[in-house]
Amino acid sequence: MDPKISDDAVGRLPITSGRAELLEEIMSTPVTDRTPDPMTDTGAAPPRRTAWLVPLAAAAAVAVVATGPLWWPSGGEPAAAPGAPAARSGAEAPADAPAYRAVLDVPGWSVTHVYEEADGNGGEVSYERGQASLEVSWRPGALYEDYVEDRRHIVDPPADGDPVELLGRTAQLWPYSADDHTVIRPVEDGFTLEVRGSGMPRSAFEDLLGDLRFVDEAGFEQALPDEFVTASERDAVVEEMLDGIAAASGQERTPGEEQPPITSDQADRYHLGADVAGKVACAWLQELRDARRAGDQGRVEEAAAVLVSSRQWPVLLEMEREGDYAEVIWDYADQVAAGRVPEGFKEGLGC
Repeated sequence: MDPKISDDAVGRLPITSGRAELLEEIMSTPVTDRTPDPMTDTGAAPPRRTAWLVPLAAAAAVAVVATGPLWWPSGGEPAAAPGAPAARSGAEAPADAPAYRAVLDVPGWSVTHVYEEADGNGGEVSYERGQASLEVSWRPGALYEDYVEDRRHIVDPPADGDPVELLGRTAQLWPYSADDHTVIRPVEDGFTLEVRGSGMPRSAFEDLLGDLRFVDEAGFEQALPDEFVTASERDAVVEEMLDGIAAASGQERTPGEEQPPITSDQADRYHLGADVAGKVACAWLQELRDARRAGDQGRVEEAAAVLVSSRQWPVLLEMEREGDYAEVIWDYADQVAAGRVPEGFKEGLGC
């Protein structure tokens, strides 16, 4: 029989007030608020409590005051001893690395956003000065024709853009409005470049185009402010984020324990955090689903305890100030706390 823990017992545990409130909420969640789980419900009226709701509260409490859940899901098998930490990301670019990224060299303009697609499939960097903004995007050359055709429809009737020079090549420029323009450069070295300027007249936008320069990966990172994460720093930052998540779940981790290794190419801490937290959440949500299907209550409790702890993950608390990604994971955690296996989490988190 599953052990039970009373509300009074939870209240006496030496845990933080936030975690205690969460556990108390778990203990008092009525099944009438529970969405039927298509994996387990057969159409009968739901019981007063879900079969594993009370053990979940106990597991979450034990995660804080005792040994805690396993840090990384083992799929019901004994966890293999971790080896040396795998190289995760950010290898230094070779001396002859391609220079298809572009950066702006004008005083007064600040970098506000950086994003790199996985496996070198493009990226973008955004700048702002007052109410004006400049967005620079680099994309694989195979997408050039599609983007040009789309931009031709900015004007009515559809038409080619006005010819302008961008980094030594004749590009096409279209106006979204009198103070919003975009320009696309033809493919070179396998990539096409698009630059969009908003909050400025066309003359000012064209002046800025002359202040752009191509850089390779190393040059791109050198052009970023200190708050962004360089390739040489990325492994350490990923380790820091993983340690914070493990500690919030009540467990110490061993570097290299995550298999496959958690990797990211992101320089922006927000996107880097999304990669790290998302992959941890994906692993434990999948473990929860697999454990439910296998009828393995111990694994269910371990996975649930880690996921419920996500509201204390430092990386998500940091990200909450900048965007909504943390809320996505917390919504899944709330469903887990209510006794459900979230549907669609792979699509929602990009697992």
